[in-house]
Parts: sequence; structure tokens; C-alpha cells
Amino acid sequence: MLKQLKQALRDVCIWFFQLIGSEIRDCRTGKVLGRGAIFSWGGRLHLLGCDCAIVPVPISQKRLTYWHQSIGFTTHPEVDFPPRHAKTTATHAPDQILLLLLDHRDPVSVEKTICLWTKAGFDRENVLLAYGGSQDAFQKISHPQKFLLTESKHRTSDHQREGQSYREIFSRTTEWLQDRPFTHVLFQEYDHLPMVSDLPARMLRCLAEQEADVLAYHLGRVDASTNPHWLATVTDTYEQQIALSMLGTGHFWTRGAWQAVAGDLTLADWYLELDLPTTAHRLGYRLREIPAQGVFVQNLPQNRPDPHSARATGAWTLHPVKDSETFAIVENQLNMQHSSPRE
Repeated sequence: MLKQLKQALRDVCIWFFQLIGSEIRDCRTGKVLGRGAIFSWGGRLHLLGCDCAIVPVPISQKRLTYWHQSIGFTTHPEVDFPPRHAKTTATHAPDQILLLLLDHRDPVSVEKTICLWTKAGFDRENVLLAYGGSQDAFQKISHPQKFLLTESKHRTSDHQREGQSYREIFSRTTEWLQDRPFTHVLFQEYDHLPMVSDLPARMLRCLAEQEADVLAYHLGRVDASTNPHWLATVTDTYEQQIALSMLGTGHFWTRGAWQAVAGDLTLADWYLELDLPTTAHRLGYRLREIPAQGVFVQNLPQNRPDPHSARATGAWTLHPVKDSETFAIVENQLNMQHSSPRE
């Protein structure tokens, strides 16, 4: 109840400051970035209500004045850095994707979700379960490819403020991958569901088209910006100039990029949504946004479209799905695709 009250109070505050504030425009393009109120207090400027990560910049003057200077706002460009790591020699091995599912629910719910993913083009033997529930429930899960998460940095309640980490997932998965022929890893949280029956082929094709090592949702550059995760993370000891952020679910990796990040703990104390993409970039791997899919993968249920409109407008996946009714709709849609393979 307290969490819901805090969320409601936050929403009211944002609404109020957006109401009394003004439009914030990109000083370079003129595009509206959002609305917010700007106050000066304690020798600082305070931006209230704007829900976009923006970058403050000084505005050039047409004539020299000593009494008036302007500060504007812009955003970082799309993440599109070239790869810098050494490419390994191709082995011509067939592509094989490991589907890594993160779940903490009861065994029946876990089994239903695994069955759903088999309808999206994944074989059961290619599904690995990272389980964050109880030891007792873990023992009752019949799926053989599984491991139990135990570290406290994964088992957080206020994930952002406590700095939730997926480092244990990365290291345990890397250990499991030894002597197994998988070439890629698709990581999905339990409430991130497939909407198409050929998702593996789509992800591989997208990775090749983007010439990327990692595909993600809501990928962006956040250093020197008002991104709250960055502002709560940055320290004077961070020597790199670029920090990236991505949504914690639904990322697709080449095996080499996954294992390299698992072995580099430089930023392991950062919140996972900054740690993972920034570490991959530091190591020279190319990260790219999954094109035209971000609208279907949101952080809150009220921000995403319903499954019917999502399917009609080209969704590959849907997040978050926490209620049984939406789950049943997605399951029925996948069943229909199996019965109508030409669709």
C-alpha cells in the first residue's frame, strides 16, 4: 500500500509541475522534449516535472553581453557507436540461441511461461531458468535447465535505489554455457512475453542488419544528463566519457559480448540498467536499439498498448504482462499463429 501511495504522490507532483511549468525545447532542433518547472535555489537550477533525460548546454550569443547568458537543453544523439573489439574468426557453426528466463513465481506459472516461449520458436532444451524465488519452490520446478539466485544484490525491493544487479545471472549463465554450443543469449524477464512465433529468426536478422553485438530496448546515452539513474550513480572516479542506459529486460547478446561483460566487474556496483550497456560499450561492443519496438516494451503496464493493438501494429514482444487475462490473450494469439502459419 505504501508503495502505491508513493507512486500516486509522485504522479501528482509531476502533473502539477508540468502544469505550472513550460515547454522545454531542444535548443538545437526546436523539438519539444517535455514540460517542467525550473527554479533557482541554493546556487543551483532545479528542474521539476520533466520526465525526459536532457543535457544542459550554454547557448551561444549573437552579440557579446556581460549581464545576460542563457542555458538551454538538448539530448544525446541516438546510440550508434562503431564496434571496437577484435572480431573472432568465424567458425561457421549454426546460430543457436539460449533463451534465459528470469522468474520468481510458483512452479505452475513458470511452466506456463516456458510453454509459451516454445510457441515463439524456442525448444525447451534451449531454455535456461534463472530462478529468484524460494529454495522450496525451486526444487519443485521440473524444468531441468535451471539455477537458483542467492545474492542479495539481485533480491532487492526498491530496485533502482538499492542498485539491483544482474551480475550473478551473467556469471552463472556463463558457467552454464561452458562446453555448450550456443552462439547467442536472449535474456527475458518473466513478464516480458513473445508476440510472434518466429522471434529467434527476427532477432538474428535484426542483429545482422544493425551490425551489432547487443540489441536492447530504450537504449540511450545518459552521461552529463538529467537521467536520475545517472545522477545517482556518477562519481569522480568514473574516467570514461560515455555512459549508456537500457531497459533491464529483453536484451539480445552475442555469446562473446555476454561473456566479456560477465568477466568485467569494473562497474558491477552500478544499477543494472547502466552497468550492463556501459560495460559492453567500454569493452568495445556495439549496442543498438531494436527498431520500432520500444513502444511495446515499457516500464509500467499503463504505458504499453493492449495486446490486440500491439499485435496489429507489429509487436514482437510485450512488457510488462503481470495479469492472467493479458497472458491468456497473448497465448491465444500465438496459438492462432501456429494454426495459421502463413499469417
